[in-house]
Amino acid sequence: MPVNKQSGKRQGGYPTIKDISEHAGVSKSLVSRALRGEGHVRDSTRQRILESAAELGYRAHAGARSLAGLSSGTIGFVITGLFDAFWGEVMFAVDQEVGRRGMRTLYLSSPPDVRGERDVIERMLEYRVDGLALGLLGQRDAAELEEYADVLPVLALMYDLRSDRFDTLVTDDEAAMASVVRHLAELGHSDIALIGDAEMPNVAARTRGYTSEMERRGCSQHVSFEPAGFLQSDGYDAADKLLRRSRRPTAIACVNDAQARGAALAAVDAGLDVPGDISITGFDDSLYAVAGVPRLTTVRLPRSDIGQTAVSMLADRMNGRDTALVSVLHAELVVRDSTGPVR
Repeated sequence: MPVNKQSGKRQGGYPTIKDISEHAGVSKSLVSRALRGEGHVRDSTRQRILESAAELGYRAHAGARSLAGLSSGTIGFVITGLFDAFWGEVMFAVDQEVGRRGMRTLYLSSPPDVRGERDVIERMLEYRVDGLALGLLGQRDAAELEEYADVLPVLALMYDLRSDRFDTLVTDDEAAMASVVRHLAELGHSDIALIGDAEMPNVAARTRGYTSEMERRGCSQHVSFEPAGFLQSDGYDAADKLLRRSRRPTAIACVNDAQARGAALAAVDAGLDVPGDISITGFDDSLYAVAGVPRLTTVRLPRSDIGQTAVSMLADRMNGRDTALVSVLHAELVVRDSTGPVR
């Protein structure tokens, strides 16, 4: 976001370390050290940085914590869609692991856009958390996360952005989605469509798995994407479009279970039997997968392991680990009632 040099205020949002570095004419790493109260910063430079921070309205957060020599022992989680079934189970595991370690957690839900996410993250930092886990949908740029990683340990949680400045925790979604296509192909399906937004970082691996397995099986001519959001209604609308095509697919793979449940409803409303006339798969193995008929064939994500590993990775960083890590957890195909042979 640009900074108004005359007023000293940041236009369109809260000021960041990048804004302060541009305003003070120094590097972001130097700003970070000055705000933390670390050495190797000349007094005159530190004063200029602090004056720029004050002029821009930069709010003291984790840097102020370090400056005062305090530690809150708290991990902050900023999650898009925090209150859905998947994240609820992950956060249950987080709370158990945090309790075992004698730490604390704070959760905030974020809207699915970059500006909204930034505002919620800045609000989280005001609580002086010691580590920050970010499970976001709008964010597509690792550089944005690096700004926060200059101040405190950061974990990209369940979306595949990587950097040597922050940790990343994901599941092997590419291989898992390939196993979905493989399962459908073994049932005789070749005309398989995918519902999902390939631009989302936490969906990109799933679309790669779909595309690569379709191509490997000589079905590249049937590769078909229908962009959609993550809600059940989004899955319904996307499936409705696919089913209205002159040549409708014999199977639809979805990037989450809510979409798949919506797709199944659209198929029923179109007078089709699932899986007799069309097979449908989900991803996540959330409550959507089993709360309805048919029960969904899906990919089971290890929610307990995700929660425990997230806490472990951030705790290690908070305790001094300097090297960024990438952890990839295994996901598995679960075959239920929504897939069957091509008629």
